[in-house]
Amino acid sequence: MIPAMKKADYSKAFSLEKIEGISLEAVSHKVLRALESVKTSSFKVDGNIKVKAIREDSKRTNYIDKTRLVSDEKYILNINKTQDGALVEVYYVADKALFYAVLAVLAMAEENLFPQGESEDYPLFPIRGLIEGFYGRPWSFEERKGMIALAAKNKMNTFFYAPKDDDYHRKLWRDFYPAQELERLAALNEASKDCFIDFHYCIAPGLSAKYSDDQEFETLVKKTKQLYDAGINNFGLLFDDINLELEYEEDKAVYGETVNAHIDWINRYEAALKEIDEKTKLTVCPTVYCGRGDEYYIAKLGQNIGPAVSIFWTGRDVCSRDLTSPEAFYFHEHTNHKILYWDNYPVNDAEMYNEMHIGPIKGRDKDLYLYSEGLIANCMEYVECTKIPLITISDYLWDSENYDPDASWAAAIEQVVGKEDAEAFAVIGDHMLFSYLRDDNSKRMIKVLEAAAFDVKWGKPQAAFEKLTAYIEEMDDCIAYLKSGKPICLELGKWAEKFYALRDIVAQMPKLLKDPSKKNKEDFLNFIDVYEAKPGVLARFHFKQELSSVMDVFDF
Repeated sequence: MIPAMKKADYSKAFSLEKIEGISLEAVSHKVLRALESVKTSSFKVDGNIKVKAIREDSKRTNYIDKTRLVSDEKYILNINKTQDGALVEVYYVADKALFYAVLAVLAMAEENLFPQGESEDYPLFPIRGLIEGFYGRPWSFEERKGMIALAAKNKMNTFFYAPKDDDYHRKLWRDFYPAQELERLAALNEASKDCFIDFHYCIAPGLSAKYSDDQEFETLVKKTKQLYDAGINNFGLLFDDINLELEYEEDKAVYGETVNAHIDWINRYEAALKEIDEKTKLTVCPTVYCGRGDEYYIAKLGQNIGPAVSIFWTGRDVCSRDLTSPEAFYFHEHTNHKILYWDNYPVNDAEMYNEMHIGPIKGRDKDLYLYSEGLIANCMEYVECTKIPLITISDYLWDSENYDPDASWAAAIEQVVGKEDAEAFAVIGDHMLFSYLRDDNSKRMIKVLEAAAFDVKWGKPQAAFEKLTAYIEEMDDCIAYLKSGKPICLELGKWAEKFYALRDIVAQMPKLLKDPSKKNKEDFLNFIDVYEAKPGVLARFHFKQELSSVMDVFDF
């Protein structure tokens, strides 16, 4: 799937008889390094798709009419068919935009579809990214590098480092990072810069900080200076998941209430950052981080901290089913800040640990970009599985007005597992669509079961048998893939085990069609009991109720 260029005439699109690679002209070393970082290919000196970069600093290349924002991410393509291929002229103002433009041409070449003439493209959300902000095993250095590269390849621009179980981020926030750990953070920051991702280091002192102690604040600044000296210049100050009441009597005497302490530290911290470097950027996560946006704590905090400070907000709930434009406007009205969404999807920590959130992002308004700074997706500890929903989030953030969840999800599966395995993976993926975002799940299987039950009811058992058998074959292909040992299959552990049990249930149905004996019925019910005893959530429904139409057919 190619995300459609904006203002492009696809009625005049053309394809090439053959594609012999892409050649790049006047592309900077910085862009070439970024393309190498995200592991792109297809570049040849004598390729028949010629990309000519033309830097142009003008309104048409750096102003987005729809958002009324000046942007360094907009680009214009002028595409024409040539005798042996295609010529693509790229007009851009910044290297980041040229990087995105080349990625767009790569996608066109992969699908062999090029919109003739001039088109343009740009993101609707200014800030688009991910946060490693979950409880559980932190990602490894290599996993983080891979996620940063994936985000860049899908035109995200921001990464927040905030793993709850990195002790130096939260529990041991006062302590300096050991040399090796600091080197890795510095390397991640450099890897982010290499592919036009803004790296933000977050620190979370709220569990133990004594706000009235100036030495505590100085410790925070010194810790920050250690990270700045390692090359990091974007920071987050997080007060989430802590007691809303002040712990120390000294703090109560000085501040009276927690919000006053947080306002003081945020303002002082922002001032300290500006003293270190005027270009530093600060984002904060408040202790009250969800709700209507007019709650006392968040309203007072927002109205009393600097306008340049970004505020994380998860929506009406910790895990919000919907994020709406009226709610974002209401937040802005009461806090004097646009929301920077900390979207708790696809994260599956805490009580969600038996769920695998692999479906596409849903329930976010198409025009949310008009009322928010952007959206940062909180990820799962399961790196490979996270990639699928994250790609759909990147599609939504780039062009929310034309976002198609199902098409985006199918394309994301292909990108992560490969086209050759996409169909097999989609069979188990169909059973992992449930989350707080949606209720529908296992749609593919339920459609088969309902059709088979209908056939049996109307005296066509052979048709039912064929439908069930075909679906069992699909499940078997999926099982063969799940047992391949690939990284994403290993992550699916307990969910794969439950899928195997689900296969046993479905495989028993054709047997019942042939022989609805008491033993076969008892085996069928036993298979359901085995399935429901396994912890991984594949379908959040009571199986015996969901299969009632099938059971009625067999006189259960």
